[in-house]
Amino acid sequence: MKTITKPLTDSFSDNRAAGKTIGTKTPGGQIRKGVDVEKQIAVDNGALRLQPLLKPAWGRQGIAYGPYTRTNGLAFAVFLLNGHNTSQMERIESLKGRLNRWVVGPEVDKPAERLLRWASSKHKRWMLRRFLWWIRSTSKISKYIKPFNLPSIDENLAVGWFPQEVPNNPLVEGNSFIVHATGSENGELWANVGEHLLSAFKGLQNIQLYYIVVLREKGAAYYAASVPNAHGLVAYPNMRLIAIDPFNEEATVYAGLYQSILGQCGFRVDTRVYGTQVAQIPEIGTWYGTADVADNLMGDGLLDGAQADKGGCWNVYQGSYQLTANGAQATEMDSLAVLESTTASGFVHLLIETSAKVTGARILWRFQDQNHFWSILADGEQCKLQILDNGKWEILAASNLWYLQPSAINSLQILDDGESFSLYLNAKLLFNKRFTDNRLQNATGVGIGAIKANSNLYFRCFEAHPRSIPIPSNLKLGSPWMVEGKQVVISEDFAGSTGELLGKTTTIGGKSWHKQMGVGVIELTGNSAAKVQANAKNPNPGRTAYTVDWDNPNFVDLQIEIIPPGTRRGQREKGRSGLVFWQDANNYIMINNWLDDCYGGASISSFFYLNGFEELYDAVWTNVGERVYWGVAHKLRTVFDGMNYTTFINDEPVLYRALTDVYPDAVPLSINRVGIVANWEWGNDTGSVLKNLVAKV
Repeated sequence: MKTITKPLTDSFSDNRAAGKTIGTKTPGGQIRKGVDVEKQIAVDNGALRLQPLLKPAWGRQGIAYGPYTRTNGLAFAVFLLNGHNTSQMERIESLKGRLNRWVVGPEVDKPAERLLRWASSKHKRWMLRRFLWWIRSTSKISKYIKPFNLPSIDENLAVGWFPQEVPNNPLVEGNSFIVHATGSENGELWANVGEHLLSAFKGLQNIQLYYIVVLREKGAAYYAASVPNAHGLVAYPNMRLIAIDPFNEEATVYAGLYQSILGQCGFRVDTRVYGTQVAQIPEIGTWYGTADVADNLMGDGLLDGAQADKGGCWNVYQGSYQLTANGAQATEMDSLAVLESTTASGFVHLLIETSAKVTGARILWRFQDQNHFWSILADGEQCKLQILDNGKWEILAASNLWYLQPSAINSLQILDDGESFSLYLNAKLLFNKRFTDNRLQNATGVGIGAIKANSNLYFRCFEAHPRSIPIPSNLKLGSPWMVEGKQVVISEDFAGSTGELLGKTTTIGGKSWHKQMGVGVIELTGNSAAKVQANAKNPNPGRTAYTVDWDNPNFVDLQIEIIPPGTRRGQREKGRSGLVFWQDANNYIMINNWLDDCYGGASISSFFYLNGFEELYDAVWTNVGERVYWGVAHKLRTVFDGMNYTTFINDEPVLYRALTDVYPDAVPLSINRVGIVANWEWGNDTGSVLKNLVAKV
């Protein structure tokens, strides 16, 4: 099989109708391979578009390039927005119930008026596929009519290297990132490591991301990046090493991106790919890639004083190690060897080769000195997490559920951002938890330890990488959308005597509050706050919005502090409050929280009333776990330029979209008014408290 050696960049600058993308050429002339069984892959507005499948499954939708020959430093980079990181197969209510809700919509317009507006809108073109999808998704039909049976799918996206152009199951082949749906915590980022899937973190939000998979002679290194303060990631133009696979040896591979399912609960959402790139990166073309200290630990002589492959020389503080052709072996009890890095390490990896006789082996990190360091100890019976603090050992976790496999090559790795860390043995998350502890977070030493002398236990391929690593210059496909306001133009502290917000002048800016829509009421409390006038027995009667004039139609950075009603689950309290961006009565968008007893987490949702019609099932949201909780204040902030918006919870970005991601022919809104809303979203607000609105340009 002839393989490709030429670098590849696909910028998706050529518009392609749905079903007309696979088989076309990139700007550089390479063929776009892959599969598009349902003809739902398109290119528009400078990005690839993957639309929902009627029959969710792997091997039915994706794009690929290649084949390529596996070499150290061959990288595949993808800059994308996954439609919904918790896309999964879920059954919906009865078809009758779904259609009734579709007709009624968000209860803003009368049903007859909605149907007339729909009939004259462009939304009709999606309705047939939407209707067929709903038929397949209803419980009775999908359970009892065999042709409509639906598989259980919780993994929705795969990005990386595969042994064939169209992988049958990316979960068990290749070197790829996998996005797993968790439900309430949104996405969980996995990586293929050997025969297992390593869970890097949960809480992956619906924002723009870079995925970069760099091949090695064996396996691959997995990197990711996003915008500042994104959970689990670092900000572009840097990247974070997420995982290392030291095992995969497939010689010929394809670079690809595959989608198995899109959406949740019958909602339509599309994935957008802004660019892909395949390139050989000489500066990371070694076995250790981006490590700042590394050593394969193979050779002869003593380890003490030996020069590492990358970084300085080994310092053996206790005991002794002998270098061999198979790796370093401890020749004395309680041996301890350390390399000093220039920065605190964010990722540490080690291979441990065992025989039938397994003795204890350690990775050391956050090493300050002989009396201050962290250690993960593994032997043939258990694993133990310890910290040596001022010369005294403290055990934080121990379990016999995880242990070194005998007569095997074991992979031990640590993922550490300085505040929290995860530990993995053979890709399994040790102790089934992630630890939050910043002790010794700035210490820069890393190393290995052995409990006993053992001539049949080898330490090999030790490497430590920084917490944040510059993305190679030839892998940059453009920046995620990152804009923020600099100057406060309007602020509102909601001070004043008790009464409706209507007519109040803002604290800064001199704007007057206007009741834009709805029959509900938001009142000043007399205590520097406003409150939705509702309770659990008498919810707010439908979508209610108050706005002020906005003088910059092309940009706003708007923030409000919200305290959802109630104090805990089970009180029948509902949070539905947020922000509204208003062009006119026919064009506005709303972004609100959603908090309800009926689900194990909360969400941030966005709704689009455009050109006189709101397609309820085009709403876009992200699940945020307990970032929004009853009785606990949170800051909801959205930056919007009329086309793109990013929403934050307590300064963490959780949701990004461009209007053209939802509707390809959308045009920017003119932001003429901004304000607050108590929205309808399968229920109404029961009394959220609002504080400290700030609007910036």
